[in-house]
Amino acid sequence: MPNVLTALQPTLFSVAQEVSAEPFGVVSAINTSFDHKSVAKGDQVKVPVAPTRATEDFTPGNVTPNGDDADADDVKVEITHSRKASWRLTGEQQLSLDNGATSAEWVRQLVTQGMRALRNEAERSAALAIKQGASRAVGAAGGSPFATNLDAIVDVRKALADSGAPMADLQLVFDTTDGAALRKLGVIQQADQAGTAEERRTGRLLRQFGFELRESAGVSAHVPGSGASYVTSGVTAAGARDVLLTTGTGTIVPGDVISFAADANTKYVVGSNTSGPATIKLGRPGARMAIPTANGVTVSGAYTPILAFERSAVVGVMRPPIMPANPTIQQMLISDAQGMTYLMLDISQYGQRSWELHLAWGFKVVQGEHVALLLS
Repeated sequence: MPNVLTALQPTLFSVAQEVSAEPFGVVSAINTSFDHKSVAKGDQVKVPVAPTRATEDFTPGNVTPNGDDADADDVKVEITHSRKASWRLTGEQQLSLDNGATSAEWVRQLVTQGMRALRNEAERSAALAIKQGASRAVGAAGGSPFATNLDAIVDVRKALADSGAPMADLQLVFDTTDGAALRKLGVIQQADQAGTAEERRTGRLLRQFGFELRESAGVSAHVPGSGASYVTSGVTAAGARDVLLTTGTGTIVPGDVISFAADANTKYVVGSNTSGPATIKLGRPGARMAIPTANGVTVSGAYTPILAFERSAVVGVMRPPIMPANPTIQQMLISDAQGMTYLMLDISQYGQRSWELHLAWGFKVVQGEHVALLLS
């Protein structure tokens, strides 16, 4: 299709360079697939996942033994959102702006705000997907993990190490409240403890215990379900993810943090929704130990998650959606400084023009055992 938006390119390029606003730490920390390939809502990208392997004794012999079978599995990353920001002008309104030489500035500001709105919504979706796909949690719900020291980062690092995370590209993402608490610590502010005055002078947090520290405007408080008095039905084997509950009342929602009476020191993140006696699903790698039948379940209170994960454990796809050719619709792809590509539409209508900015995305935890939550 002929591109008649060429005249707007300098304005739109300026917008792409100025779009930065709220902290964008989640999407910046994950394994993303940014490109110009159009996709449709509901499309899926399959990520293969190898099963865990058992070991056995080696016995020499004159016959080579057959290897054990391995059932392949995959995690599907689905394009779950296709969103847009839009605005319009009548012919008279556009003439008035052109007479004042302000139409380009008007377009620049609206495109800026459109990018900002779409980017922030995608950031919230990514934070939600990571929270619901986590395996374990550490810390106290409603607490302040950075009130006096950095010990909480060590604790969540241990949770990832115990689950076999490669510890190659660790990410820790939190909201600005926890970011402020970190910056108030003496070990950050005082050069003799931090080893440098860079953090205090620039405000940029340096790596701690292998984690890249990031802030995000997309991290929000988790409101737990109303589940209470649930007990397990039947024995849950070590490593199992499905736990059948009986009796009890209320709901257990994705992202809830639970513990069992038999394993009170381990906090599990629930990845499924239930109301009444039903099966809930724990994040991989499942139960740390065998949970006996009729074992009490405790649901943690409200918390704000701090997301701790290996970059490769989370996959994100963000691309412009499919828009068929139409003689009344002119299209242009715009990429911002973060590499996100939006679809810009200029639509000719009856006595007016309409503009739209589109973005499609989907996020998925593909290795839950490499994702943990630090409760705040």
